[in-house]
Amino acid sequence: DARVGFVGFPSVGKSTLLNKMTGQESEVAAYEFTTLTCVPGIFYHKGAKIQLLDLPGIIEGAKDGKGRGKQVISTAMSCSLILIVLDVMKPIFQKRKIEYE
Repeated sequence: DARVGFVGFPSVGKSTLLNKMTGQESEVAAYEFTTLTCVPGIFYHKGAKIQLLDLPGIIEGAKDGKGRGKQVISTAMSCSLILIVLDVMKPIFQKRKIEYE
């Protein structure tokens, strides 16, 4: 019924969120860039089937092709909703950087 893409910098909790919400087993580790490909999971809400996508972390310059930025951005743009996942211990300007990319 819908597709939600988790977008954020590396190591902000995208995989953990996917795992907790769907029971999926997206790899979680204490180092950056653990997720190298899109990992899907399914979440049901009031009878609606919602696909959640754990996308690889993006970095500054992603829109210009740095890292896997263009792949991540194009996948995110195919989603019904983009959920920006942030590290609560980092300043809010991180959100603006993600939006810029």
